[in-house]
Amino acid sequence: MHNIFKALLSISFGAVALISCQKETERPSDSDDYFPLQVGKYVLYDVDSIRYNAFNKTTYHNQYQMRYDVVDSFLDNQGRLSYTINVSQRPNTQTPFGPRDVIHVTKTTAGVEWVQSNARILKLAFPVSTSTGSWNGMAFIEPRADLMEEYDLSKYNWNFNYDKVGEVFDPGNNPFYKTVTVNGINEATNQPDDSVYADRNYYQEIYAAGIGMVYRERIYWTYQPNEYRNGYELRMRAVDQN
Repeated sequence: MHNIFKALLSISFGAVALISCQKETERPSDSDDYFPLQVGKYVLYDVDSIRYNAFNKTTYHNQYQMRYDVVDSFLDNQGRLSYTINVSQRPNTQTPFGPRDVIHVTKTTAGVEWVQSNARILKLAFPVSTSTGSWNGMAFIEPRADLMEEYDLSKYNWNFNYDKVGEVFDPGNNPFYKTVTVNGINEATNQPDDSVYADRNYYQEIYAAGIGMVYRERIYWTYQPNEYRNGYELRMRAVDQN
């Protein structure tokens, strides 16, 4: 369960046939730069998490901080400029950060590809506009047994789309004045009770111009009759950045 939760804290990926027909030699365009990439840039998040453990029939609540630092740039195996983001974590503001994960990000003319735990997601599709329509940001994830069940396209209808482009968003600590909301999935089957199977799959991220991701909400759990929920809930709010 710990590995599942870690692998899914922020997973990303892919390319979409509908929007990937542009030449890679064209200058990448993401409208108001909702995903700026530059070595030395960072964003700090307050994180609230819930983990449901069906084996132990327990619910774990946790609060901590995560910091995303752009630490390096490189050319990927397709010769595209890419960036390395180191993720660190600490339990509170009085404790030093420790390493958590490594992410690789590539901005193309099609969108922003995010690779974490060997899974590739198309986080943003260009241009950042409601006229872009929908895209399957999870199209290139291959479900790996129970580790990636929430991204199983035969079971869940992943359909990324933009909403509230250019609007103000306040995650509860400070407002961001030009943002875009990315909705990935919002599905639920039943409510947990003793007699029926239930599950919940939800994905939303919000990006601010010139900053990057400022809010993430990710929920996935399943429930077997007469058992206990198994899965997680995660909410991240940006509290500092440069």
